[in-house]
Amino acid sequence: MKLVIVESPAKAKKIAGYLGDGWKVEASRGHVRDLPETELGIDVDGGFCPQYTVLPGKGNLVKKLVKAIREANEVYLATDPDREGEAIAWHLLQLAGKLKSKAVFRAAFNAITEDAVKAALADPRQMDTALVEAQSARRIVDRLVGYLVSPLACKALDGRLSAGRVQSVALRLVVERERKIEGFVTEAYWTLRALLDADGTRFEATLHKLKDADVKFSSSEKAKKLVGLLQGASFWTGKIGQTLKLLKPLPPFTTSSLQQAASKGLGLSPDKTMQLAQTLYEQGLITYHRTDGVTVAPEAQAAAREVILRDYGQVYLQPTSPTYKVKSANAQEAHEAIRPTDVSKLPDENAESDGAKLYALIWRRFIASQMTSARYTVTGALIYAGQTREKPFPLVFKASGRELVFDGFLRVYEEPDDVDDEAEKSGTVPALKEGQPLTLVDLPIDESQTRPPSRYSEAALVQALEKHGIGRPSTYASMVKVIKDKQYVAVKQKWLVPTETGTTLCDFVVERFPGVFEVGYTARLEAALDRVASGEMQQVEVLDTFWRGFQPQLKTATEYALAQVKARPKAQPIGETCPECGGELVERQGSNGPFVGCANYPTCTYTRNVEHKPLVLHPVEE
Repeated sequence: MKLVIVESPAKAKKIAGYLGDGWKVEASRGHVRDLPETELGIDVDGGFCPQYTVLPGKGNLVKKLVKAIREANEVYLATDPDREGEAIAWHLLQLAGKLKSKAVFRAAFNAITEDAVKAALADPRQMDTALVEAQSARRIVDRLVGYLVSPLACKALDGRLSAGRVQSVALRLVVERERKIEGFVTEAYWTLRALLDADGTRFEATLHKLKDADVKFSSSEKAKKLVGLLQGASFWTGKIGQTLKLLKPLPPFTTSSLQQAASKGLGLSPDKTMQLAQTLYEQGLITYHRTDGVTVAPEAQAAAREVILRDYGQVYLQPTSPTYKVKSANAQEAHEAIRPTDVSKLPDENAESDGAKLYALIWRRFIASQMTSARYTVTGALIYAGQTREKPFPLVFKASGRELVFDGFLRVYEEPDDVDDEAEKSGTVPALKEGQPLTLVDLPIDESQTRPPSRYSEAALVQALEKHGIGRPSTYASMVKVIKDKQYVAVKQKWLVPTETGTTLCDFVVERFPGVFEVGYTARLEAALDRVASGEMQQVEVLDTFWRGFQPQLKTATEYALAQVKARPKAQPIGETCPECGGELVERQGSNGPFVGCANYPTCTYTRNVEHKPLVLHPVEE
């Protein structure tokens, strides 16, 4: 009997259908071992040796899997093709113990299709211990930060708080953006437009230069003064330019770009997007959805070209299959981009489910990535004014616009942010000749204000995390979810706004651990973990370097937290017992105001809000 172990039961069922007799497929249901929940679980002085334990509730499943491994003739560990999947496979082997000369292989595939699965099983590899070490190093650093910093935050701020290595940096981005917005000083300015007529066709031009300087008036009076000077002036066209602009298709989705597009186009949170993508992957509809690579298998490109040629025609087909490069300097590019496993499975245009809509988004983006560029004609014209043509004023208006002449990939897919130039988006310019006289219709003045930077949406935060090198494709969604679930940020309309608790926690970790929660440091640590994964660096080197920088900050933060506890007013008993442990209930002052909690904290974590008694107003005696 040959045994295959994957992560999900749905995946196991599908793969079992491909393999038939002589094969047995089991599911680990995710991780089977981890660091203990109630203690640090890391021997810092002993080379940072982790003390792994079987996860709660997984005991019977582990026994079943170990028994299956020992009874099988051949074992294929086919967990997900990333660091987490490699770690799960490694832990299963550790739990199984000595297997003598049993054949044990690692099989990895990026798509759950019959061809991909059978090809991976026919050409397995050995366990990649470098990937396991990288995953272990990340887990150890995250445990040291979370387990040692969070209690200090609770003590210093007198609240139930948790500080994660990457989640706190994500929170920092949100808090710092909010402070930029709060500190932004809005300024009003005025601009001038000219509504002109060219042989019966009206169009607009914007004041572009005044004495060779860009024009933004600091008051409406200055703009009105110029309008007065232009009354009765002649207008005529100057230099006219027309160019052909190509708008190239975007590469197929990565994890980050999928989360951003699903947020903007479908209104899905990053976490929901990954849940739906997981289901599509397990159904064999898309390739692996945790990736920062943009490469595409040649056979998939060939299949896409057939669809494009059949459904859209030769004019939409690039002469050769395109290649794309990632923009992120820290991209691992271990997997293909996210794409349909079979492009002949067209999206259901009438489907209402989020999963079907996400598949359609992935399908369109992939097909579009293999199509020709869209083409625009971009027209620009300079407009002059003066008392006479021989004596122009020292000012220039500019009219610009664009016209789509060939839709290319836009036939299939369009990003909402494809065009940044607002003038090119909306402006139109009629056919003009240089020196052509124009009739002035109106000179409207527009009042505008300088704008602060926008708050982060969930999609924009994921984009920022990727740009700064914080986290990896498997962690973007969880980082955003954690800071939302813990109410460190609130979602107002579509924007992320830090709560008072989140801001207070951010200030504590940034002030007390300036190195660990610094954006650049987090990116450098991710790069070091990548070097461990590639075998260029040892796990212990990363951990030693981290600990040398972290330990002094931990010492001073501990002293600060203890001083805060000592200076804090003592908790006041309220004459009640704790309903959970029978201890004494006391009123405390937390980061969000007073609350009732158990005196046995942190052993007992019972809390409740303070009940405010209504104010009774007594009549004044005469």
